[in-house]
Amino acid sequence: MKNKFNNLTSKEWLPFQKSWFIETSTIDTYRANLKFFVKFDAETPPNVLFWGSKENNELISRVADEIGANVYSYQNIQDVDNLQFVLIDVRDIIEENPTIENYSKIRQEVIKICNACIEKLNDRRFISVFIQNIYKNGSYYPIAWELSKTLSTGLSLKDEKIGCYDKIGSGDSPYVKGNIYYSLYFRKDESSSGLIQTNLSKYFLRPNSNKVPFFNTKPISNWHIIKPKPRNKVEILHPAKYPEELVELFLDTFTQEKDNVFDPMSGSGSTQYAALSKDRNAYGTELSPFFGKIAINRLNEFIEPSQLSLFKVEKSVKFNILIKDARQIKKNDFPTIDYIITSPPYWDMLNMKGAEYQARRKEMGLQLNYSDDNKDLGNLSVYEEFINDLCEIYFNLFDILKEGGIMTIIVKNIKKKGKNYPFAYDLSEILQKQYILLPEVFWCQDDINLAPYGYGNTFVSNTFHQYCLNFQKPIS
Repeated sequence: MKNKFNNLTSKEWLPFQKSWFIETSTIDTYRANLKFFVKFDAETPPNVLFWGSKENNELISRVADEIGANVYSYQNIQDVDNLQFVLIDVRDIIEENPTIENYSKIRQEVIKICNACIEKLNDRRFISVFIQNIYKNGSYYPIAWELSKTLSTGLSLKDEKIGCYDKIGSGDSPYVKGNIYYSLYFRKDESSSGLIQTNLSKYFLRPNSNKVPFFNTKPISNWHIIKPKPRNKVEILHPAKYPEELVELFLDTFTQEKDNVFDPMSGSGSTQYAALSKDRNAYGTELSPFFGKIAINRLNEFIEPSQLSLFKVEKSVKFNILIKDARQIKKNDFPTIDYIITSPPYWDMLNMKGAEYQARRKEMGLQLNYSDDNKDLGNLSVYEEFINDLCEIYFNLFDILKEGGIMTIIVKNIKKKGKNYPFAYDLSEILQKQYILLPEVFWCQDDINLAPYGYGNTFVSNTFHQYCLNFQKPIS
């Protein structure tokens, strides 16, 4: 296949396809982006535009000289033709003054730059923005999400990459330690238009409650590489099981022994199994009788092993899973819950035909979706209906969660039929009507083979990161 997009071979193309990376240095990241997003030819050097701090302007110039590209500033955009790539890096500018007021000014500049670049940028070429979220004075402001949704009104949001690095900075909260940032990628195409200067969303300006107590004693890192152990013959029956190892990370941070842990979509019982193994009580509901029975049998075997040589859990912890629609949970169904952790369906993606994963399960004779029940969220085809119904479940759990209790939701943004749906952002926006948003944590997957999606034509990443969204119930 002829590579019309850049000068990389398929082997060189693959490393950039992973949707998360460990940042080694800013200059290496700039080099990787420029080499991926520009096409070199023998006649003229490719043109790129950069906007960022003075120090990073010097770094991008060094990279451009090294690889043979021309780099322009926004002030000289009138002199640019045949623009192939735009890189906007506001990380240092935000780090110097991590306030909403500073972000608002940066946002205006970014919108202005993108509007000017839409005319100059070659068709189907990319604008990338590097930006982090803000934790300041007890409040968490997901400005990266806000900017992503703002720029999506005039450009096509095609992908995101999560930059992970071990650096303690102003973004740290009492709950989460470490730093990540977002590399957001927007493409100019047939749907691109001018961006309009709009006011900041009130959603992103909602302050956190000062009445919420801090009770966890072991802050969690905000990115983790987890390689789960292989699923056994019972666990593999579930089409989208998440690992107990992931649950245990959050149990160590947000719970104590004998706390009550809950999952409204229990599946094969991963949450409850991890909770019992950590000496927590485990509760939940499951819509599917098939998977509910699997979960209950797993937990019974854990509590009362059929082989006496196996480890036996103390009788002081207990579990209860009801075969019930989570929409119908009542306050008296369970004791007061200390912590909720769950992973909902990712819309109707399991019903998408032709996926490689689905083909493998079909070949093995395994169930392809959660159920055929019309009430199952995984069977709703309209995105807005799906996300609103899902949020109603989480609002319904508000009454059984203790004041100050935390809820963790494992999700990822969705790619469907060439369009990106910011599931994590949309879910958080709605839930902030009742819950307080805390910093997110990422589960980074490093045990899946890369596929050269879009090779030779465009950038399409392999989505190997999952959001672990955290919310806290305020005190009345």
